[in-house]
Amino acid sequence: MSAVRGMLVFLRGVKCLPRRSEVFPTAFLLMLTLAGQAGAQSNEPRIGGNAIFRLGYNGVYDAQSPKVESNDILGIMIASPELHLTRQFSFQSEIRFEDIRPPADDRVFEDEGLFVRKLFANYKASDRLSFQVGKFTPSFSFASLVTPGMFGNNYNKEIELIERIGFGAEYVFDAWGAGKHKLSAATFFDDTSLLSDSLGSSRGPKELSDGGASNTESFESIAIALEVRDVDVLSGLSYKFGFLHQEHGDGGVADENGILFAAARSHDLGGDRSLTWIGEFAPLWNFDGTDDDISYTSAGLVYEFGHWTTVLSGTYRRRDLARGGAFNDYSVQTSLDYDIGHGLSFAVAHEFLRDQNVESRRIGIRLSAVIDLDRN
Repeated sequence: MSAVRGMLVFLRGVKCLPRRSEVFPTAFLLMLTLAGQAGAQSNEPRIGGNAIFRLGYNGVYDAQSPKVESNDILGIMIASPELHLTRQFSFQSEIRFEDIRPPADDRVFEDEGLFVRKLFANYKASDRLSFQVGKFTPSFSFASLVTPGMFGNNYNKEIELIERIGFGAEYVFDAWGAGKHKLSAATFFDDTSLLSDSLGSSRGPKELSDGGASNTESFESIAIALEVRDVDVLSGLSYKFGFLHQEHGDGGVADENGILFAAARSHDLGGDRSLTWIGEFAPLWNFDGTDDDISYTSAGLVYEFGHWTTVLSGTYRRRDLARGGAFNDYSVQTSLDYDIGHGLSFAVAHEFLRDQNVESRRIGIRLSAVIDLDRN
C-alpha cells in the first residue's frame, strides 16, 4: 500500500508542475545526478536494443468507394537503440522510417518520413521501481501490443498513447501466488515539439492550435494501468486494467475519459505447439475532446507450431456521433508468418475492413529482418 500511496503522491505532484520549458531541464539534471551516484556500482556503458527492417506490399481492393483502392509498395524501419550508462540509468528511443499518411493512389516508396517516436530517460530506483521522463508511450492499451499479424493492431492501436511528453513511474510486485503485478502511472501531454515533425515527407509539426486530446502543453492528462502476468492458479494467464483521462485541447468540448479491460491466456499444446486467446474492451467517452463516444472490442486467436504462426483476430469499433447516428466499423485479419531464422521472417495477411461504414479488403506481404544492437 505504501508503494501505491507513493505513486499517487507522485501523480498529484507532477500535475501541479509548471509548463514543459521549466520542468524538463530540472528533471533530466536530477536523473543524471542519480545516474552519477549509481555509476560506481555499474558495468561499463553499453548499447542495447534492436532494429527492424521490412519490405512489403499492401493492396486494397473490392472497395465500396473506388478512391480507397490502391497498390502500395513500402519500406519500414523501426530502430530502438538504448544507451545504458549504468545499471540503473539509460536513455531509450524509437526511431521510425515509414509511411506517414494513408495512400491516396498507387505508390512506390512514397510519403515516407523519418521521425522520433520515443526519446526518454529511464531510471531504475530498484528492481521494483522505475521512473521515466521524456517522450514515451504511457501504458494503457493491451491487445494492439500483444496481437501478432500484419494487421493485428488495426483500429485498436488508436488507443495507444504514442508520442506523449511527460513523467511516468512503474512499480512491480508479487501478490501471494496471484501473479507478477506491474502498476504504471503517468502524466503527460501530446508532443508539439520539433520531434512531432518528420524528415522526408513532413507530417507536422503539431501545433497547440490543432487541438485534440492531451494537446495542452501542460500536465493535465493521466493514465493508470495494472498489468498482471504469470498467475499461478491459471497458468499462462495475463490481464490488464486501465484508466485514462485526457484534457481537451483548443476547440474541444469536453475531456476524454476511458477505461480498459483486457486478458490473454496461452496454452502449451506440446510438441512446439501453443494456442493463445486475446480479448479487450475499451470504451472512451468524449473521444479526442469531442461529443462522440467510442468503444473498441478486440479478440484474437494465435496458433504457433514450429516456425509457423497463424492468427485470426479482429476489432469492432463503434463511434456514436453527437449529431446522431454511428459508425459501426471493424477490422478482421487472417495472417500466416514463417520464421526463417537468423532474424528473418516472411508473412502474408488478408483483412476485411469497414471504415466509417465503407467496406474494403486488403492483402499484405512482408519480408522482415531483425538486427540485434546489443554491444557490451
